[in-house]
Amino acid sequence: MRKYYMLIFIFIVLAAGCSQDNTKEVELNISAAASMTDSLTELTEMFEEEHPHIDISYNYGGSGSLRKQIEQGAPIDIFLSASSIDYEKLVAKDKVDEGKEILANQLVFIQKNEGEVASMEDFMTGDKVMAVGTPEAVPAGSYAKEALQTLGLWNELEDQGRLVYTKDVTQVLMLVKEGAADVGMVYASDVIDEKDVMVIENVDSDLHSSIHYYAASIPHEEQDADVLQAKDAFYQFISSKTAEDVFEKYDFQPVE
Repeated sequence: MRKYYMLIFIFIVLAAGCSQDNTKEVELNISAAASMTDSLTELTEMFEEEHPHIDISYNYGGSGSLRKQIEQGAPIDIFLSASSIDYEKLVAKDKVDEGKEILANQLVFIQKNEGEVASMEDFMTGDKVMAVGTPEAVPAGSYAKEALQTLGLWNELEDQGRLVYTKDVTQVLMLVKEGAADVGMVYASDVIDEKDVMVIENVDSDLHSSIHYYAASIPHEEQDADVLQAKDAFYQFISSKTAEDVFEKYDFQPVE
């Protein structure tokens, strides 16, 4: 009889073990443009609720700097770039398994709420300082430089020492909010929830290259099936209708 009960006990233990979720825990490392921080925070909660076995770690910064890290071997699974140039440089070096354009954005000219600048023309008449992302590393800074060059203003501002360069758009916002810079250029999506800054004017999109965001799946020599499956799940999710609705809430524009 004791043997009979022992067999039943073993059967129950084995059955319980088989009923447990044996899904392997997977961590994804994602490098993303700093301008996507708020929208990705909301989207990640939604994604991890659907995929509780996938844990996402983000590395935010300027797309140029993030691209260089990938070229140097940083263990990144997905790259979300605010620059077609940085995306295409990785493609040219066979650093992208697959990729696609997912979003568009708008450049805006900003100041603190109590600021007194009425327009770009008004800004140019004084000696106030403008914060922009470092053009070589930050796409928003590159677009800002393009726009100001098209207007014939870049060299004048540089010669007068009225430009402050930053590592990303988040730092532009911080300098403007703290009064360390009088004005700045960032994306429309960066100021959607900002209560301390105001948009002076939208920057005419004809003055600079189109602002497009790209999602890229980055290959690695050693990746097991679980990681590849997790990468594909996030890659598909980031361009889904669900993600598009969240991005639009943060003032990103869908790709036609």
